[in-house]
Amino acid sequence: MILFQILFQNKAKNLQKVFSHTFSQNIWRILPHPDPDINEWAIELRESSEKKVSFAIIDLSIPKLRWQVTPEGADWWTSLTAISNQQLFLHNYRFPDIPQPTDLLAVSSKDGNLLWALPNYVLVRTLEGQEVEVATQRGDKFQYAICDADTARLSQPSDEMKQVSSEIILKQPVRYKEKNIYFDRLMSFLSETVGISKPICIDYLDERPYMMFSYYIYEQEKIAQYLLIVTDKKDIVFHEQLSEGRDGVGQSTMLLKNGVLVYLKNNNEFSSLTFSD
Repeated sequence: MILFQILFQNKAKNLQKVFSHTFSQNIWRILPHPDPDINEWAIELRESSEKKVSFAIIDLSIPKLRWQVTPEGADWWTSLTAISNQQLFLHNYRFPDIPQPTDLLAVSSKDGNLLWALPNYVLVRTLEGQEVEVATQRGDKFQYAICDADTARLSQPSDEMKQVSSEIILKQPVRYKEKNIYFDRLMSFLSETVGISKPICIDYLDERPYMMFSYYIYEQEKIAQYLLIVTDKKDIVFHEQLSEGRDGVGQSTMLLKNGVLVYLKNNNEFSSLTFSD
């Protein structure tokens, strides 16, 4: 088993471990705040055996877990759909057999308390300021409205409403599998760098001068996942096992926002590294 971690410093940037928190429930989804200046991360958590769901906010500017709660009105089918300004937006599914949201909940990002519920409406998109666009189904068509995120007051949409800036502040890895034209090249790089052979798949992300690899390999007839960070000079600066004894590969388990890399360990541990000048 490969398990070691080195923190590296060069003239360009420092790599530092910022914060780690292990939950009792599995992490289902992670969303960063869309504002580049706000380092909050919203998390959806689930415990399948007991059909329990909760939501949490981690504030990496402090850094700490601000809260973890099951808000009023939420149940096993409730899902995290967006974070904007000072609200988390959740969708309820009143009819679990139909994969279509039916109701919208707004939760305070400060303490997790329910702010309001909007039955029969779903979130369409977040807008500039304290407004979001919502929709309700009328027969075969959807009727759209503007919702005040503080009060849930509805108004008619206008041609002047502006969506939140589409500036890309979140980077996600690209997954490479066998038969992809770049897979053999990445596999060869990993073999030369850490001595592995035949990875199942490789997730790749870069933040110069760093290159990040999340890769899956077989160990004792089960699948293990590792996170590797190297410099463009092939210096290993971080190498850590994220999970072992897996039956399959997971979805993307790392996100990069404004020099902060967030990654998932063992399905229930939120961890983060920062790339600072």
